[in-house]
Amino acid sequence: MKSDLSFEFGSFRDPAGKVFFVEDSVFRTVSKDCVDKIKFLLNMPFFEKLMLDGKIVKTKIVNNTYKEISETHILEHEKVKFITYPYECSFSMLKDAAILTLELLKDCLLNNFILKDGTAWNCSYHNGRMVFFDVLSIDTYKPGQAWNGYQQFCKEFLYPLLLKSYKNINFHDIFKGSLDGIDPQLMSSCFSWKDIFKPGIFKHIYLNAFLSKNKSVSELSIKNNYSLPKESLLKIVDNLLKIIRPLESCASNSVWIDYSVKNTYEKDDSEIKREFLNSSFDDMNKNNSILDLGANVGVYSRSFSGRLKVIACDIDADCVDVIYRKNSAENGFVTPFVLNLMNPSANRGWNLQERKSIVNRLQVDAFMALALIHHICIANNVPIDYFVSFLRNIAKKGVIEWVDKKDPMVK
Repeated sequence: MKSDLSFEFGSFRDPAGKVFFVEDSVFRTVSKDCVDKIKFLLNMPFFEKLMLDGKIVKTKIVNNTYKEISETHILEHEKVKFITYPYECSFSMLKDAAILTLELLKDCLLNNFILKDGTAWNCSYHNGRMVFFDVLSIDTYKPGQAWNGYQQFCKEFLYPLLLKSYKNINFHDIFKGSLDGIDPQLMSSCFSWKDIFKPGIFKHIYLNAFLSKNKSVSELSIKNNYSLPKESLLKIVDNLLKIIRPLESCASNSVWIDYSVKNTYEKDDSEIKREFLNSSFDDMNKNNSILDLGANVGVYSRSFSGRLKVIACDIDADCVDVIYRKNSAENGFVTPFVLNLMNPSANRGWNLQERKSIVNRLQVDAFMALALIHHICIANNVPIDYFVSFLRNIAKKGVIEWVDKKDPMVK
C-alpha cells in the first residue's frame, strides 16, 4: 500500500518503537520482542479504564499494511492535535501532568507493570486535560527493580514546580535552556538551610544533589545492585504525591493578570470589539482552528471555544494558568501554552530535530493579535512589516488590533 508516510524524529531514542504519521493518523512501530507484552497491556482492565477516562491516549494494535514498515503489528493512537512541551506549560498544567504520571505509575505497579522513565515529555494537553501518550514506556515489572525514572521525574516535574511554588521563580526559560530539566545542583543553590523543613527539599533536592556529585556513592550503588521491594516503590510514589498535590502557584510576579479588568477600554468598546471578532470569523466552524496571540487570561479566546478549536498563548505564565484552570465542559476547552514571541520555542535537541519549533507545530486556520502590536513593534523594536509577515506565516486570515502610540497603555 502506497502512503504519504513520515516519521517523527523525536521518537528515535526508544528502541521499542518509532512514531510515524499517515495523513491525519498517528501510528507507532512495535518491535518483535514487545508485541506480546503490548497486547497483554492493552487488554488489562486498568489500562482500558485509563484510556476511557482520557488519562492515556486511545490506543489499539493493528496489522501493518505499510510497505515502508517491516513490523507485522503497529499501534494506532488517537491524535493529539497540538503537542505542548513542558517548558510551554503553566504551573497547573505541569502539576497535573506530574500527578497523572505518578498515579499512572502507581496503577502500573499495582498491576505488575512499571514506567521505564519519568519524563515530562510524555504528557501533553488534549481535550481539556493533560494526557499521557507514550504507551511503550510502560513495561513489565520485575520484582525488586527500582524506578529508573525517579531522577528524571525530579528534574522535569518536581523541581520546576517547587521553584515556582516556594520561590516564585518561573521555570520556563531554565527548562528551555536544558531539555533534561533542572539539575539538582542548580536546584540546591536556589534554596537555603532555612528551607530544609519544607516538604521535598531535603529528601528530593539536597540528598539528590549530594548523591549526584559524590561519584563513589553512585558507583557503590551500581556495584551492589540494590533490590527495592514494591512496597518501598509505592511509598516513594505516595510521598511525591503528598508533596506535589498541595503545591500552589504564586502569581505575584504577574504583570498582566488583571489586564482584563484594569485597562482603558470602555464597556461599549469591548462589546464592539467582540462583535467585530465574531463577524470576522463567522464563516468558520468546529473543524477550524484559531490562535489567540497574547491572549492574557483568555477573555476573547473563550468566546470562540464553543464553536472553534481554540489555541491561546501568552508570555505571562500566570495568565496562561488562569486560562487552563477555567477550562471546563461548560465553558469549552482552550488549549493554552506559554510563549514569548521574542524568544519562541525553537528547534532543539539532537540534530535540531528532536523537539520542533512552535512554528513547525502550529497549524491553524486563523489568528487574533489583539493589543499585541505595540508590545512587539514599539517595546521590542520589531518593524511592522516583519510582524505582519510573521502573522501571515501563521495563517492567511486573522485580526490585528491597532494600538496608537498615544494610547495610555502604550505610554
